[in-house]
Amino acid sequence: MNLPCRLSLGLVVMTAFACGNGVGPADGSSGEETTASEDSQTPTTGETGGTAAETGGESTDATTGEPVLPEGCDVLVSPGADDVEALQGALIDAAPNSTVCLAEGTFMLNTEISISQNGLTLRGAGRDLSILDFSTQDLGANGIKVSGDGVTVTAFTVQETPGDGIRGDDVADITFEDVAVIWAAEASEESGAYGFYPVGCDGVVIRNSLVRGARDAGIYVGQSKNIIVEDNEAVGNVAGIEIENSSDATVRRNHAHDNTGGILIFNLPGLEVKDGKRTLAYENIVENNNGVNFGVAGTAVASVPPGLGFMILASDNNEIRSNTIRGNRSAGVIITQYSELLLEPFDDPVYNVFAQGNYIHDNMFENNATDPDELILTITNQANPGFDMLLDGCEDPEADLMDPELYNCFTGNGDGTFMDFDLCGGFMMQSTDLAPVNCDHTPLMAP
Repeated sequence: MNLPCRLSLGLVVMTAFACGNGVGPADGSSGEETTASEDSQTPTTGETGGTAAETGGESTDATTGEPVLPEGCDVLVSPGADDVEALQGALIDAAPNSTVCLAEGTFMLNTEISISQNGLTLRGAGRDLSILDFSTQDLGANGIKVSGDGVTVTAFTVQETPGDGIRGDDVADITFEDVAVIWAAEASEESGAYGFYPVGCDGVVIRNSLVRGARDAGIYVGQSKNIIVEDNEAVGNVAGIEIENSSDATVRRNHAHDNTGGILIFNLPGLEVKDGKRTLAYENIVENNNGVNFGVAGTAVASVPPGLGFMILASDNNEIRSNTIRGNRSAGVIITQYSELLLEPFDDPVYNVFAQGNYIHDNMFENNATDPDELILTITNQANPGFDMLLDGCEDPEADLMDPELYNCFTGNGDGTFMDFDLCGGFMMQSTDLAPVNCDHTPLMAP
């Protein structure tokens, strides 16, 4: 059976079927596009006895000069005259559970790229070797949009998207690994909002990746569950890492530095998912998050005061343990309800504004709260210096106030300083006494 082939400049397609003859690599064919007769086949290196030469990040057969697929690749796409047609065409034509590989070089893309095939892997030659450049983009809201389940993106860089870098909506088992999303301009409202943006997902892995320069959150997971965010770097964003209205996230061994706020765990009103909870954050380095807030006015992160390490907002049963939290000029950790003193009014009758049952323990605090933002100074009624750990002191009047599972607990945090700033009491009964909050919860289990 003859199978159609997409003819595109800049695209080297070597799949399980060669154009015109249906012979795959296992039969001795390279599977690349060719204008030869139906009887012609291109042998692989091993069959000819020749050796493969590396040219520009691609292997070529030393005998035939023809491209040879990198190991594990079903398709190889190289930069060329029409990178959108080449890359999008390969992704459309790809089989389920196949791997589309990017050669070394820079792909110039002026429109959003979509991945809809289930189980597909988009793999570059390396994070610093394969670059998807969206600086001329004038069509589409994102750099890459994922709508298939079981998709993995790995080993390349996305840069200068006007919108989100890589987005996945309502998918299962999406993985971002060894990927960078970068905006070169510092603190620019012209940068995209989010580096990684999986939302409404079940099964999210973000690993060994970098986001720099997002005007909202570098690494964001929203309205999702079963999440792992590990071994990443988030730098120069408004929020380094944000877990929003999501449950059962593990955030570990990340380096969140030089953002406005390091790691945010938020529940916000007006969303379909109301009660995100149980984020476990451990062994992160959260330092020097003192950058100017360049978020767009009206967004939640635009209200985050510079200089925060961790912020828990209206979210329950989270655990922050065994982290290094240092050099954040306003506070190391703040736990607070959703307050219209800080954020926009809302109309959501089932939204619970309170933050309850959170567990902050065994962290190392160093050199925080040395020059708090004016908002922090206002709510604490203090001159410099401030406090490593801040708690709003609010209690849900509709909850069982005697239930110890609802207490916010702080224990084992070394020399870290503490204040209950009594937000709900009008700041009248502030206290620096740790004794009332020196309690424990059952630790969350890491996957």
